[in-house]
Amino acid sequence: VSTQSTGSSGINAEYGDRERHHNICKMLFVSLVSLVLLGRVIPAPTTGTTDPVWEPTTGPDITSTSAPSDNICDEVLFGAGPLNANYGQDIAHRLHSMTVEDIKYYFGVSVTLDNGIPTVNTNLTANAQRVLPDAPVAGYDGAFLTQAMKQLDKVLSNMDDPDWAIVNYSLVEKIAHSFHMSELWARSKSHYDMLTMEPLSEEVCECLTSSQSDVIPALELLALKIKFPGLTSGQDTPPAAPPAAGRKGDIGKAYKLYIETGKKGPAGSPRVARSADQIAPGYDIYAAHVPKTPDEYSLSIDVEWNKEYRRHLRNFDFTGTDEDVIRKAREELVDGDEGLEEHLDSEAGWDAWREGFKNMDDFGNYQFAAYMHCKLR
Repeated sequence: VSTQSTGSSGINAEYGDRERHHNICKMLFVSLVSLVLLGRVIPAPTTGTTDPVWEPTTGPDITSTSAPSDNICDEVLFGAGPLNANYGQDIAHRLHSMTVEDIKYYFGVSVTLDNGIPTVNTNLTANAQRVLPDAPVAGYDGAFLTQAMKQLDKVLSNMDDPDWAIVNYSLVEKIAHSFHMSELWARSKSHYDMLTMEPLSEEVCECLTSSQSDVIPALELLALKIKFPGLTSGQDTPPAAPPAAGRKGDIGKAYKLYIETGKKGPAGSPRVARSADQIAPGYDIYAAHVPKTPDEYSLSIDVEWNKEYRRHLRNFDFTGTDEDVIRKAREELVDGDEGLEEHLDSEAGWDAWREGFKNMDDFGNYQFAAYMHCKLR
C-alpha cells in the first residue's frame, strides 16, 4: 500500500509540474502576441525632430522635376551622414565599366544578370542605350589566370572596333583606363569589408540607392561625356563626332582624365577643388597641372553654383535620341569640361597620368564601397 501511495503522489506531482509549465507557456505566448499587436498600432518613439520622413520612390524617376534637390536625403547622406556632396560623381566614375565578373572578383558576391548595378554601355553606336540598369557579363577568357591578362585580352579583342568603350581613346589609353579601374575597385574593397562589419543604416542605403540620388544622373552625364567629349564645354564648336564618323586611327578630343581646379567655365561656371561641400562638375579622374589657388570666384559662389548644378542635373531629361540629348545638354549642362586634348603618347604624358592616379582621394573609394555595400547586402 505504501508503495502504491508513493507512486500515485509522484504521478500527481509530475502532472502538476506539466500543468504549471503549460500555463507559463500560454502566458508567454499571449504576451508575445500582445507585444506584436501593440507594435503595429503604436508608433515608434520620435527623436524630437520635425523633419519629414523620407520614403523611397519606385521606378527610374530620375527626370521628374518634382524631385527636390535639397531633400531629406541630402541631410541623411552628407549633412549628418557618412558621405559628401561628391558622392554621385565618385560612385558613377567607379561604376561605369563594372561587370558581373568584376563584382565577384573584387567584392566576393555572385550576382545574376538582373543585378541592379548600373553601368555605362560600352556599345557607342548611334542611339544605343547609354546607361544599362544592370552590370553586364564581361566574358573574360577563363584560360587566363590573372585579372590583368583577362582585362588586357578584353581590350585587345576590341581594338578594331571604333564604337567600343570610350571615344577617341588610343589603345594605350584604353589599357591604362582598364587597369586604373581595377586599381580603384581593389582600393574600395577594404572599405567594403569594413562596412560589412559595421553596416550603414537602412535610411542611408535607401537614400543612396534611390532614384532620387545623384548616382544615376551622374552616370548619365558620364555616359554622354564618354561618347561626346567636350559636349558640356560651353564652346561654340560641336562635340566630338560619334566614333563611326571618323576614320580608323584618328585621335581627337576624348573623355578628360584630369581636373583643372580653379579654371572657370563659360558664363562664370567655376571649376573648383573638391571638398565635403563641393562637387567639381565633369568626370575628371585625377588632378594634373592644378593651379595653386582658385581664380576670382569666391568659395561661397563655388558652393552655391555646385549645389545648383546638382539640382539641375537631377532634373535633366536624358531620354531621347543622341541628337535630342546633345542639343539639350549643350544648352543646359554647361560646366566648362572641354574633354581630354593631350593624349598618353609620351613618357611625359604618363608622368602626369601616374601622379594623378597616385594622388586620387581615397574617400571616393569609400563612397563607392558604401554604394556597393548597400546594393549587395
